[in-house]
Amino acid sequence: MPPLRPLCRACGLSSRAAAGPSRLPLSRLFSALSPRQPESTPFFSPPYRPSPPSSYSRKGKERAVEGRRGDEEDPELEVSDKEWEMRVGKAMLHLQTTLPHFFRPDEGGVEMCPPEVFSRNMVLKLPAPFPVKISSLAGYSMAHTLTRNGMSALFADLTCSLDRMSFSPSPQAAGAPAAAFFTKRLPSHRHKQVRVLLSIRGTPRLPPHNEALWHTSSLYTFSPYSGLISVHEVETIRPLPGEGVGEWVMSRVLGWTSRHALEGGGGGIPIPSRAAVGPRRGRIERKEEE
Repeated sequence: MPPLRPLCRACGLSSRAAAGPSRLPLSRLFSALSPRQPESTPFFSPPYRPSPPSSYSRKGKERAVEGRRGDEEDPELEVSDKEWEMRVGKAMLHLQTTLPHFFRPDEGGVEMCPPEVFSRNMVLKLPAPFPVKISSLAGYSMAHTLTRNGMSALFADLTCSLDRMSFSPSPQAAGAPAAAFFTKRLPSHRHKQVRVLLSIRGTPRLPPHNEALWHTSSLYTFSPYSGLISVHEVETIRPLPGEGVGEWVMSRVLGWTSRHALEGGGGGIPIPSRAAVGPRRGRIERKEEE
């Protein structure tokens, strides 16, 4: 039997392919370059692109520009002379408009104390019987609300009228070397104060329902840098708001009033209304003649 002839290379490959599954060529394990990482498939569909970050978007840029403008336009910073005069005039117009409507219930703290007129470090000083000092705009607005609500609880039909508004002489800084050092570079026309005289009328809710009248004097100081109102000093309140209530209690409990003391010639010391009065001078002379 003759020997079998060896198959050709093509026939051998075809027989091997039919005998078993094909094997893919292995990747080179010892390659100088690292294999590429598979790219992650995004969740969104290909036609839509992701929105850029907020810092690069149009809204983000607008917010950044507004923030820069807000930092540049800080109302507490020093302004030019023209802007300073405009702010002072605006503040005086605001006082003339809002003070007569102080006791109106619809006037809130924001309308009475806007940040465009009053400094954020607003200082409120009250006279001697009320040792209170407030150094913030929020506290100043709260003091306005408490004063209005307290007076409305004790008195009815409250009205406020502006009697006079005039410029006061500029404060003298001779006794304060530190203040003189800081205000030396500022011109003298930037040191302005306005004195406001008000008349307040109201009817007590407790009897006797006689109309009460108060006269107040307040001093408003403008900041020499920003032109905003920085200090409000209440100089005088005549008479004190609670003086009528105390007089009513004294008349009901003790039986005397300060008005009766003034009529009887006793000065400011209260005299009992039912005190024993001595005999008249005419009766004494008649007894001596008899």
